[in-house]
Amino acid sequence: MNPVVSDEILHAFIDGELDVAESEKLIARIREDAELAQRVCALRSLRSMVRLAYAEPPLAAGRRSRAVPRRHFVQRCAFGCLVLLAGLSGGWALRGLDAQTVAVAPAPALVPGSFQVVSLRRQADPNRIMLHLDSAAPGKMQAVLDQAEHLLDEAERQGRAMQLEVIANSRGVDLLRAGHSPYADRIAQMKLRHANLQWVACGQSIARLRSNGEEVTLLPAAQTAPTAIGEIVTRLQQGWTYVRV
Repeated sequence: MNPVVSDEILHAFIDGELDVAESEKLIARIREDAELAQRVCALRSLRSMVRLAYAEPPLAAGRRSRAVPRRHFVQRCAFGCLVLLAGLSGGWALRGLDAQTVAVAPAPALVPGSFQVVSLRRQADPNRIMLHLDSAAPGKMQAVLDQAEHLLDEAERQGRAMQLEVIANSRGVDLLRAGHSPYADRIAQMKLRHANLQWVACGQSIARLRSNGEEVTLLPAAQTAPTAIGEIVTRLQQGWTYVRV
């Protein structure tokens, strides 16, 4: 009996990070396993949706991904995968991963209609929200902090146990950089007030800044994830609601 293929292996496969032998072996299994093929479709769709949600600049010159010839076999809809994005007045939601379990999910009432919202549930979860920042614009930085405090304060008043994560990538990482963030004190105070608030910086964005000669030291409240995309996809799969500020 074939062992279960982990999501980590499938992510590596979709990203072209497996070697040729591993890729060919997995492709053979996918051709014979409809459930595995569906998992690949779902992961590809999630990643495509998240990549459309924000623009991450390409990796610095000289850094090559270990792409394999078979990668394009998957990307050319070998399994009939389609990413269907539906435009909504208050943002957008993902369709098409599983017609029985995924539907357009309205944004929680506490999230302003001007923000872009994605959820894989019929009703977006108001108690597990990730706010995404990819800009160092002062207005954007203040908006993500204001919205985080608003959501957490409302949950506290209503007696709801809420988890909230602020994910920063690209120049949005500046919000979490010591010596660069104009809101270092406010972030520290928010972290003290709310144990259920997490600040996450994209490791790929940090590596890019460092490769350009910038020194990057994060605030004590911040932690890192390998990539913002990976973090967002994982949270979406766990039922979280994604909000792009």
